Amino acid sequence: MRITVNRARFFEVTTLVGQAVASKSTKKVFECLRLTAKGGTLEVAGTDLEVAIRYRLAEDIEVKQEGEAVVPAALLANVLREVGDERITLAVAKQKLGLETDGGFFEIECVDPAEYPEIPGFPAAEAWQVEATDLQDLVRKTAFAAGKEAARFVLNGVRVLAEGGALRFIATDGRRLATLARPVKRRNGAEGKPVSAIVGVKGLHHFERLAAAAGGEVEFAVADRFVAVRTPSAEVVARVMEGVFPEHDQIIPKDCPNEAKLPVGMFASKLRQARQFASLETQSVALRFHAGELAIAAAGGEGRADVRLGIEYGGSEEKIGFNPGFLLDALKVVEGENVTFAFKNASGAAKLLDDGGFVYVVMPVLLE
Repeated sequence: MRITVNRARFFEVTTLVGQAVASKSTKKVFECLRLTAKGGTLEVAGTDLEVAIRYRLAEDIEVKQEGEAVVPAALLANVLREVGDERITLAVAKQKLGLETDGGFFEIECVDPAEYPEIPGFPAAEAWQVEATDLQDLVRKTAFAAGKEAARFVLNGVRVLAEGGALRFIATDGRRLATLARPVKRRNGAEGKPVSAIVGVKGLHHFERLAAAAGGEVEFAVADRFVAVRTPSAEVVARVMEGVFPEHDQIIPKDCPNEAKLPVGMFASKLRQARQFASLETQSVALRFHAGELAIAAAGGEGRADVRLGIEYGGSEEKIGFNPGFLLDALKVVEGENVTFAFKNASGAAKLLDDGGFVYVVMPVLLE
């Protein structure tokens, strides 16, 4: 392999793909990027077996000799960061990658390409099309609610469901649930059967970054063992998690006669104020709803807080305890200046709704 490429662009791509590579592994190959020069393009690939990224460089590159190399990602990125040349030349000989600049030469030991794991191809026949901004919203508004406990591994992922004309993401850690749907269409125009999978949060954040860089429409596909996103220049493949996801539609409360319209910014500010006084043991604040006003109170070993804000509320007077962090997490991602807060009583789950279709369910906590 021998190629000449724009250094800044190559560094940008290796940094992006390198995010899918293990920082430390018992097998050196999982700390490496695979570089493949073929047909006038350079493909940069990286994987830790949970997530894989492929990126194709087709502009500002000259392929003088086709070939491939598997090179340590961190070392390559460090060299590219420090050299200041506009263009560099890469050449492979005897399992060594030579990097030529105007002011120097670097030689990096490579790994045998035969050791590199196979990365699944994108299943184009099964693809759906979704707006890149919608895919970003789906990840941003749900992934934060996924679990982080090893004992309930399946909750550490997000359920992805594509059916009809909608792509829906659902995440829950057992104490809260976030869900959002956005429109999709089949790539080939056919209806297609509904598909569902559970995807880890790491893979979803790579989807989000790829969509942010691409803009426009991106392709989204669910296969038996992986979920993938593709743009004209890149693909991200995330392994599917095994397990049974909870029946999420049964978790979302239907009968919520008590409903308030809350100003997002002021509600978040008052929650943060009261949170500073919450007990370290319970991490709870008390929300007291009554006509025209919401009172938020918290007490701990260092004092107490009682703050109020005006709201639109026509339900019965109720006092409910919540983890303020769970409420603030949702308020960071809602759309619009106001959010709807609906609940049945002090012992049942409450739900937050915004103007963009976001639904967030949160369980109350016992108050001292």
